Amino acid sequence: MTVLTMGCRVNQFESALLEQGGTARGFRPARLGEQAELVVINTCSVTAESDRQARQLIRRANRDHPGARIVVTGCYAQNAPERVAELGGVDLVLGNGEKERFWEIFDAAQEAGEPEKIQVGDVSELTRVPERETVARFGERARAFLQVQDGCDRACAYCVIPRLRGPSRSIAPRQVLEQARRFLASGYRELVLTGVNLGAYGRDLEGRPTLAGLAGLLLAEDGDWRLRISSIDPLDIDAGLCDLLAQEARLCGHLHLSIQSGDDPVRRRMGRGRGRDAVLTRIAQVRAARPDLVLGADLIVGFPGESEAAFEQTLALVHEADLTLLHVFPYSARPDTPAAALPAALLVPGDRIQARAKRLRQAGEERLARLIHSRVGAREELLVENLENGQAIGKSGGFLSLRVPQAHESWRGSLLPVVVEGVDATNGWLIGRMAE
Repeated sequence: MTVLTMGCRVNQFESALLEQGGTARGFRPARLGEQAELVVINTCSVTAESDRQARQLIRRANRDHPGARIVVTGCYAQNAPERVAELGGVDLVLGNGEKERFWEIFDAAQEAGEPEKIQVGDVSELTRVPERETVARFGERARAFLQVQDGCDRACAYCVIPRLRGPSRSIAPRQVLEQARRFLASGYRELVLTGVNLGAYGRDLEGRPTLAGLAGLLLAEDGDWRLRISSIDPLDIDAGLCDLLAQEARLCGHLHLSIQSGDDPVRRRMGRGRGRDAVLTRIAQVRAARPDLVLGADLIVGFPGESEAAFEQTLALVHEADLTLLHVFPYSARPDTPAAALPAALLVPGDRIQARAKRLRQAGEERLARLIHSRVGAREELLVENLENGQAIGKSGGFLSLRVPQAHESWRGSLLPVVVEGVDATNGWLIGRMAE
């Protein structure tokens, strides 16, 4: 079998769960170039481009694996099941809710002979993440994504994900801890807390546990490993998380912030809640707790009504907050979202959107260049993700690219203390040596 995965870290965790279920039923992962008997495609639908790529991936799977059973699941299957079903070679289309019962449905379809092709339910009715088996392996990676939450209760004007993933649902701390222990026992040295809206963790659970409390519970597990928090709204960072960043060295000094815009009127039209001052205040608080914190951000340019002055506010926020690892998204309307119904007079021309995106990316690259040069002479912790041409390659705790020459095979997957000695300015890499 082959499991093909698009999109977010949650999808990647769920794909690992699907692959493990297939192995338990006797399927073997297909080798490179080998034709698979079963192809599972876990899709994304966050943008129109994601939809196009999903269709392309399905067509390629049909071409590369003639005769294979093709099952399509994930957000694009949830969003456009009929269109997916019309694509050649597709045997089953399962929604995000059905993904939790994937192998039960697959087994029943095998017995039925001619099963109902489209099985996509209403995700708005989902109330919890069901009990799952723990996942032993997460591909060939050195880090593992640890899903703790699904769905979203926000109503951002540009986003279809709440409609495709359902309401926010948290995984109980006990289950999260069981999965973390399984990953650590399998040799992973970095766990990444992952969710669709990570900052909402615990609000739907009895006792309302917090993300900081969950992270603290995990970090009570001994061992040579570290914990990373993935994308989070800065306004969801509370005092508990600031305290944990200040006190716990094994909590990575890196956050990726869901900001989207630095202009108050644009943020209001987006449905992002409070304004730029609140965002900057929260960033200042988290920086005070962890001064060496590396901050990335998701930013949308060209949202309807974004004037040049509004864009400059976002650009200024990048400098004021010292944001470096930027993911810049040129706005494109998604059907069936409030933003798609905004007046045409508010639309920003495509060439202007692309020019703004370029300026924003350049600002991030300039700040990143300054940051990596400032790290020369510093001590970093390298997670060795790969060995290439005798070099250990991976990420620092701050999610900066780092390599060490004259590596040993035994280093693969390890956490190593490294002293930064230089910078490869062309590729934005730190270059270091093993600390003595």
